[in-house]
Amino acid sequence: MLYKVLKKGSYDLFLAKLIADFEFIGPVKKDKATHDFKKISDIRKLDVNYKRTTIAPAKKILYPSTETLLQYEINEDIEMSVDYEAGEKILFGIDACDVNGLNFLDRFFSDEMIDEPYFSKRRKLTVIGLDRMPSDTNFSLSLGKEYAKDGFDLFLTDLNNRYFVRVGSEKGNDILTKYADVSDAGEDDFKDYNKFMDTYRKSFKLKADINNLYDNYELIYNNKDFWNRVAKDCYSCGSCCLVCPTCFCFNVRDDMELNLKKGAKTREWDSCMIPEYGLVAGGHNFRPDKENRLKQRYRCKLKTFIDRFGTYSCVGCGRCIEACLAKINIAEDINAVKKEVSV
Repeated sequence: MLYKVLKKGSYDLFLAKLIADFEFIGPVKKDKATHDFKKISDIRKLDVNYKRTTIAPAKKILYPSTETLLQYEINEDIEMSVDYEAGEKILFGIDACDVNGLNFLDRFFSDEMIDEPYFSKRRKLTVIGLDRMPSDTNFSLSLGKEYAKDGFDLFLTDLNNRYFVRVGSEKGNDILTKYADVSDAGEDDFKDYNKFMDTYRKSFKLKADINNLYDNYELIYNNKDFWNRVAKDCYSCGSCCLVCPTCFCFNVRDDMELNLKKGAKTREWDSCMIPEYGLVAGGHNFRPDKENRLKQRYRCKLKTFIDRFGTYSCVGCGRCIEACLAKINIAEDINAVKKEVSV
Protein backbone atom coordinates (compact mmCIF):
# COMPACT_ATOMS: atom_id res chain seq x y z
CA MET A 1 0.00 0.00 0.00
CA LEU A 2 1.18 3.52 -0.81
CA TYR A 3 0.80 6.44 1.61
CA LYS A 4 0.43 9.99 0.37
CA VAL A 5 -0.37 13.45 1.72
CA LEU A 6 -2.87 15.83 0.13
CA LYS A 7 -2.66 19.47 1.19
CA LYS A 8 -5.87 20.92 2.64
CA GLY A 9 -5.83 23.71 0.10
CA SER A 10 -5.82 21.21 -2.77
CA TYR A 11 -8.73 19.12 -1.46
CA ASP A 12 -11.61 21.10 -3.02
CA LEU A 13 -9.85 21.34 -6.38
CA PHE A 14 -9.22 17.58 -6.33
CA LEU A 15 -12.89 16.85 -5.71
CA ALA A 16 -14.07 19.45 -8.23
CA LYS A 17 -12.03 17.75 -10.95
CA LEU A 18 -13.50 14.36 -10.05
CA ILE A 19 -17.04 15.77 -10.07
CA ALA A 20 -16.40 17.25 -13.52
CA ASP A 21 -15.10 14.00 -15.05
CA PHE A 22 -17.09 11.26 -13.27
CA GLU A 23 -20.52 10.42 -11.99
CA PHE A 24 -19.70 11.40 -8.42
CA ILE A 25 -21.78 10.05 -5.51
CA GLY A 26 -21.33 11.38 -2.01
CA PRO A 27 -23.17 12.27 1.22
CA VAL A 28 -25.78 15.01 0.82
CA LYS A 29 -27.70 16.52 3.71
CA LYS A 30 -31.42 15.73 3.41
CA ASP A 31 -32.66 17.40 6.60
CA LYS A 32 -31.41 18.28 10.07
CA ALA A 33 -30.96 14.65 11.04
CA THR A 34 -30.16 12.61 7.95
CA HIS A 35 -27.90 12.39 4.94
CA ASP A 36 -28.06 10.26 1.81
CA PHE A 37 -25.59 9.12 -0.83
CA LYS A 38 -26.57 10.91 -4.03
CA LYS A 39 -25.10 12.03 -7.33
CA ILE A 40 -23.36 15.38 -6.91
CA SER A 41 -22.68 17.91 -9.66
CA ASP A 42 -21.82 20.81 -7.35
CA ILE A 43 -19.17 20.43 -4.66
CA ARG A 44 -21.16 22.77 -2.42
CA LYS A 45 -23.79 20.02 -2.04
CA LEU A 46 -21.23 17.60 -0.59
CA ASP A 47 -21.44 17.27 3.20
CA VAL A 48 -19.10 14.76 4.84
CA ASN A 49 -19.85 15.97 8.37
CA TYR A 50 -22.52 13.43 9.07
CA LYS A 51 -22.79 11.64 12.39
CA ARG A 52 -26.03 9.71 12.37
CA THR A 53 -25.69 6.43 10.58
CA THR A 54 -29.25 5.89 9.41
CA ILE A 55 -28.44 7.28 5.99
CA ALA A 56 -29.20 4.69 3.33
CA PRO A 57 -26.25 2.30 3.18
CA ALA A 58 -23.72 2.61 0.37
CA LYS A 59 -24.67 -0.86 -0.86
CA LYS A 60 -27.63 0.68 -2.73
CA ILE A 61 -25.17 1.91 -5.39
CA LEU A 62 -24.27 -1.69 -6.26
CA TYR A 63 -27.34 -3.52 -5.04
CA PRO A 64 -30.37 -1.27 -5.61
CA SER A 65 -33.57 -1.79 -3.64
CA THR A 66 -35.28 -2.64 -6.95
CA GLU A 67 -33.59 -3.67 -10.20
CA THR A 68 -34.51 -5.47 -13.41
CA LEU A 69 -32.65 -8.75 -13.85
CA LEU A 70 -33.91 -9.56 -17.34
CA GLN A 71 -36.65 -8.81 -19.80
CA TYR A 72 -38.45 -11.40 -21.91
CA GLU A 73 -40.91 -11.72 -24.74
CA ILE A 74 -43.04 -14.82 -25.33
CA ASN A 75 -43.67 -15.72 -28.97
CA GLU A 76 -43.04 -19.08 -30.59
CA ASP A 77 -39.84 -18.98 -28.60
CA ILE A 78 -39.05 -17.14 -25.41
CA GLU A 79 -36.62 -14.31 -26.12
CA MET A 80 -34.67 -12.96 -23.16
CA SER A 81 -32.45 -9.92 -22.89
CA VAL A 82 -30.27 -8.51 -20.15
CA ASP A 83 -28.55 -5.17 -19.78
CA TYR A 84 -25.98 -5.01 -17.03
CA GLU A 85 -23.93 -2.20 -18.52
CA ALA A 86 -22.76 0.27 -15.91
CA GLY A 87 -20.86 3.52 -16.16
CA GLU A 88 -17.79 4.61 -14.24
CA LYS A 89 -18.74 6.04 -10.85
CA ILE A 90 -16.95 7.40 -7.82
CA LEU A 91 -18.40 6.72 -4.37
CA PHE A 92 -16.93 9.26 -1.98
CA GLY A 93 -17.08 9.81 1.76
CA ILE A 94 -18.00 6.38 3.10
CA ASP A 95 -16.40 5.26 6.33
CA ALA A 96 -14.69 2.00 7.27
CA CYS A 97 -18.02 0.37 8.23
CA ASP A 98 -19.46 0.82 4.76
CA VAL A 99 -16.23 -0.26 3.07
CA ASN A 100 -16.23 -3.43 5.15
CA GLY A 101 -19.91 -3.83 4.29
CA LEU A 102 -19.05 -3.76 0.58
CA ASN A 103 -16.25 -6.25 1.21
CA PHE A 104 -18.76 -8.64 2.74
CA LEU A 105 -21.18 -8.27 -0.18
CA ASP A 106 -18.28 -8.87 -2.58
CA ARG A 107 -17.73 -12.21 -0.87
CA PHE A 108 -21.40 -13.11 -0.70
CA PHE A 109 -22.24 -12.27 -4.31
CA SER A 110 -19.26 -14.26 -5.61
CA ASP A 111 -19.42 -17.25 -3.27
CA GLU A 112 -21.36 -19.89 -5.22
CA MET A 113 -21.77 -17.94 -8.44
CA ILE A 114 -20.91 -14.50 -9.76
CA ASP A 115 -23.86 -12.13 -9.40
CA GLU A 116 -23.38 -10.19 -12.62
CA PRO A 117 -25.89 -7.39 -11.86
CA TYR A 118 -23.85 -6.61 -8.74
CA PHE A 119 -20.36 -7.00 -10.19
CA SER A 120 -21.13 -5.13 -13.40
CA LYS A 121 -21.45 -2.08 -11.17
CA ARG A 122 -18.72 -3.04 -8.69
CA ARG A 123 -16.07 -3.27 -11.40
CA LYS A 124 -16.87 0.28 -12.51
CA LEU A 125 -16.97 1.78 -9.02
CA THR A 126 -14.09 3.75 -7.52
CA VAL A 127 -14.35 3.88 -3.73
CA ILE A 128 -12.84 6.81 -1.83
CA GLY A 129 -13.29 6.40 1.90
CA LEU A 130 -13.06 9.05 4.57
CA ASP A 131 -12.43 8.54 8.27
CA ARG A 132 -14.93 10.16 10.64
CA MET A 133 -15.68 10.03 14.33
CA PRO A 134 -18.19 7.32 15.37
CA SER A 135 -21.78 8.00 16.35
CA ASP A 136 -23.11 6.95 19.75
CA THR A 137 -24.61 3.76 18.28
CA ASN A 138 -21.51 2.66 16.39
CA PHE A 139 -19.81 -0.38 17.96
CA SER A 140 -17.66 -1.44 15.01
CA LEU A 141 -14.54 -1.36 17.20
CA SER A 142 -15.89 -4.38 19.10
CA LEU A 143 -16.13 -6.32 15.84
CA GLY A 144 -12.81 -5.19 14.41
CA LYS A 145 -14.60 -3.34 11.61
CA GLU A 146 -13.65 0.21 12.55
CA TYR A 147 -10.73 0.08 10.13
CA ALA A 148 -10.75 -0.97 6.48
CA LYS A 149 -7.55 -2.50 5.18
CA ASP A 150 -8.86 -3.22 1.68
CA GLY A 151 -11.91 -2.80 -0.54
CA PHE A 152 -11.19 0.84 -1.36
CA ASP A 153 -9.15 2.69 -3.95
CA LEU A 154 -8.31 5.68 -1.75
CA PHE A 155 -8.94 6.35 1.93
CA LEU A 156 -8.54 9.84 3.36
CA THR A 157 -7.97 10.91 6.95
CA ASP A 158 -8.29 14.56 7.92
CA LEU A 159 -5.20 15.66 9.87
CA ASN A 160 -6.36 19.29 10.25
CA ASN A 161 -3.99 20.95 7.76
CA ARG A 162 -3.67 18.01 5.35
CA TYR A 163 -5.14 14.66 4.43
CA PHE A 164 -3.34 11.39 5.02
CA VAL A 165 -4.13 9.20 2.01
CA ARG A 166 -3.93 5.43 1.92
CA VAL A 167 -3.76 4.18 -1.66
CA GLY A 168 -5.51 0.83 -1.93
CA SER A 169 -5.32 0.09 -5.64
CA GLU A 170 -3.58 0.92 -8.88
CA LYS A 171 -6.75 2.70 -9.99
CA GLY A 172 -6.60 4.87 -6.89
CA ASN A 173 -2.97 5.72 -7.56
CA ASP A 174 -3.80 6.64 -11.15
CA ILE A 175 -6.53 9.02 -9.96
CA LEU A 176 -4.16 10.73 -7.54
CA THR A 177 -1.51 11.06 -10.24
CA LYS A 178 -3.97 12.61 -12.70
CA TYR A 179 -6.18 14.74 -10.46
CA ALA A 180 -4.30 15.61 -7.26
CA ASP A 181 -1.13 17.30 -6.12
CA VAL A 182 0.21 14.89 -3.50
CA SER A 183 3.50 14.01 -1.88
CA ASP A 184 4.81 10.91 -0.15
CA ALA A 185 3.85 10.61 3.51
CA GLY A 186 6.73 11.10 5.91
CA GLU A 187 7.45 10.23 9.53
CA ASP A 188 5.55 13.24 10.94
CA ASP A 189 2.52 12.37 8.81
CA PHE A 190 2.47 8.82 10.17
CA LYS A 191 2.81 10.13 13.74
CA ASP A 192 -0.18 12.44 13.31
CA TYR A 193 -2.16 9.68 11.62
CA ASN A 194 -1.44 7.35 14.56
CA LYS A 195 -2.61 10.04 16.98
CA PHE A 196 -5.83 10.44 15.03
CA MET A 197 -6.49 6.70 15.01
CA ASP A 198 -5.81 6.46 18.75
CA THR A 199 -8.30 9.28 19.41
CA TYR A 200 -10.78 7.75 16.99
CA ARG A 201 -10.70 4.33 18.67
CA LYS A 202 -11.09 5.89 22.11
CA SER A 203 -14.22 7.71 20.90
CA PHE A 204 -16.38 4.59 20.66
CA LYS A 205 -18.98 4.78 23.43
CA LEU A 206 -20.92 1.62 22.66
CA LYS A 207 -19.13 -1.69 23.19
CA ALA A 208 -20.21 -5.27 22.63
CA ASP A 209 -18.55 -8.22 24.37
CA ILE A 210 -18.35 -10.42 21.30
CA ASN A 211 -15.40 -12.60 22.38
CA ASN A 212 -17.29 -15.67 23.56
CA LEU A 213 -20.54 -15.18 21.65
CA TYR A 214 -19.71 -17.84 19.04
CA ASP A 215 -19.87 -20.58 21.69
CA ASN A 216 -22.34 -18.99 24.10
CA TYR A 217 -24.89 -18.50 21.34
CA GLU A 218 -25.48 -22.24 21.12
CA LEU A 219 -26.25 -22.41 24.84
CA ILE A 220 -28.99 -19.78 24.64
CA TYR A 221 -30.25 -20.75 21.16
CA ASN A 222 -33.21 -22.75 22.54
CA ASN A 223 -33.73 -20.55 25.59
CA LYS A 224 -37.30 -19.35 24.94
CA ASP A 225 -37.37 -17.02 27.93
CA PHE A 226 -34.27 -15.20 26.70
CA TRP A 227 -35.62 -14.68 23.18
CA ASN A 228 -39.02 -13.64 24.50
CA ARG A 229 -37.31 -10.90 26.49
CA VAL A 230 -35.08 -9.77 23.61
CA ALA A 231 -37.85 -9.73 20.99
CA LYS A 232 -40.83 -8.68 23.12
CA ASP A 233 -41.03 -5.18 21.59
CA CYS A 234 -40.17 -6.13 17.98
CA TYR A 235 -42.73 -4.92 15.41
CA SER A 236 -41.45 -7.24 12.63
CA CYS A 237 -41.24 -4.16 10.40
CA GLY A 238 -37.89 -5.00 8.78
CA SER A 239 -36.40 -1.54 9.31
CA CYS A 240 -33.19 -3.08 10.65
CA CYS A 241 -32.65 -4.99 7.40
CA LEU A 242 -33.48 -2.05 5.14
CA VAL A 243 -30.75 0.15 6.65
CA CYS A 244 -28.17 -2.63 7.05
CA PRO A 245 -25.07 -2.39 4.81
CA THR A 246 -24.75 -6.18 4.54
CA CYS A 247 -28.30 -7.57 4.39
CA PHE A 248 -28.69 -9.41 1.11
CA CYS A 249 -32.15 -11.06 1.18
CA PHE A 250 -34.27 -10.37 -1.88
CA ASN A 251 -37.43 -11.44 -3.61
CA VAL A 252 -37.79 -11.96 -7.37
CA ARG A 253 -41.08 -11.17 -9.05
CA ASP A 254 -42.44 -11.38 -12.59
CA ASP A 255 -44.10 -8.28 -13.98
CA MET A 256 -46.15 -9.08 -17.10
CA GLU A 257 -47.65 -6.61 -19.52
CA LEU A 258 -51.39 -6.79 -20.22
CA ASN A 259 -50.79 -8.64 -23.50
CA LEU A 260 -49.12 -11.46 -21.52
CA LYS A 261 -46.36 -11.46 -24.11
CA LYS A 262 -43.75 -9.23 -22.56
CA GLY A 263 -42.47 -9.09 -19.04
CA ALA A 264 -39.51 -8.64 -16.75
CA LYS A 265 -37.96 -10.34 -13.77
CA THR A 266 -37.28 -7.85 -11.01
CA ARG A 267 -35.52 -8.35 -7.74
CA GLU A 268 -36.21 -6.21 -4.71
CA TRP A 269 -34.93 -6.09 -1.18
CA ASP A 270 -36.70 -8.35 1.28
CA SER A 271 -36.32 -8.92 4.99
CA CYS A 272 -36.09 -12.06 7.11
CA MET A 273 -37.74 -10.06 9.90
CA ILE A 274 -41.03 -9.73 8.01
CA PRO A 275 -43.51 -12.55 8.83
CA GLU A 276 -44.23 -13.41 5.18
CA TYR A 277 -40.57 -14.01 4.38
CA GLY A 278 -40.63 -17.59 5.71
CA LEU A 279 -44.00 -18.42 4.13
CA VAL A 280 -44.01 -21.15 1.48
CA ALA A 281 -46.60 -22.85 -0.73
CA GLY A 282 -49.17 -24.72 1.30
CA GLY A 283 -49.28 -22.06 3.99
CA HIS A 284 -46.39 -23.33 6.11
CA ASN A 285 -44.17 -20.66 7.66
CA PHE A 286 -40.67 -21.70 8.77
CA ARG A 287 -40.39 -18.69 11.09
CA PRO A 288 -43.90 -17.70 12.17
CA ASP A 289 -42.94 -15.83 15.35
CA LYS A 290 -40.83 -12.73 15.88
CA GLU A 291 -38.64 -14.43 18.50
CA ASN A 292 -37.46 -17.00 15.97
CA ARG A 293 -36.92 -14.37 13.29
CA LEU A 294 -34.79 -12.15 15.53
CA LYS A 295 -32.82 -15.18 16.69
CA GLN A 296 -32.11 -16.06 13.06
CA ARG A 297 -31.08 -12.49 12.23
CA TYR A 298 -28.56 -12.43 15.08
CA ARG A 299 -27.22 -15.83 14.07
CA CYS A 300 -26.78 -14.62 10.48
CA LYS A 301 -25.00 -11.45 11.56
CA LEU A 302 -22.80 -12.86 14.31
CA LYS A 303 -22.16 -16.56 13.72
CA THR A 304 -23.14 -18.00 10.32
CA PHE A 305 -20.52 -16.17 8.32
CA ILE A 306 -17.78 -16.82 10.84
CA ASP A 307 -18.18 -20.44 9.74
CA ARG A 308 -18.64 -19.59 6.07
CA PHE A 309 -16.28 -16.67 5.41
CA GLY A 310 -14.35 -16.25 8.66
CA THR A 311 -15.95 -12.86 9.37
CA TYR A 312 -19.05 -11.33 10.90
CA SER A 313 -21.68 -10.07 8.50
CA CYS A 314 -22.42 -7.31 11.01
CA VAL A 315 -20.03 -4.35 10.73
CA GLY A 316 -21.25 -2.61 13.89
CA CYS A 317 -22.38 0.57 12.15
CA GLY A 318 -25.38 0.98 14.46
CA ARG A 319 -27.87 1.87 11.73
CA CYS A 320 -30.30 -0.81 12.91
CA ILE A 321 -30.21 0.58 16.44
CA GLU A 322 -31.24 4.03 15.27
CA ALA A 323 -33.80 2.77 12.75
CA CYS A 324 -35.55 0.37 15.13
CA LEU A 325 -38.93 1.70 16.24
CA ALA A 326 -38.79 -0.54 19.31
CA LYS A 327 -35.25 0.59 20.20
CA ILE A 328 -33.84 -2.94 20.05
CA ASN A 329 -30.07 -2.67 20.46
CA ILE A 330 -28.01 -5.47 18.95
CA ALA A 331 -24.90 -4.49 20.95
CA GLU A 332 -26.82 -4.65 24.22
CA ASP A 333 -28.28 -8.00 23.18
CA ILE A 334 -24.78 -9.35 22.50
CA ASN A 335 -23.84 -8.33 26.03
CA ALA A 336 -27.07 -9.89 27.32
CA VAL A 337 -25.97 -13.28 25.94
CA LYS A 338 -22.78 -13.09 27.99
CA LYS A 339 -24.78 -12.03 31.08
CA GLU A 340 -27.28 -14.85 30.59
CA VAL A 341 -24.54 -17.45 30.45
CA SER A 342 -22.65 -15.94 33.39
CA VAL A 343 -25.60 -15.93 35.80
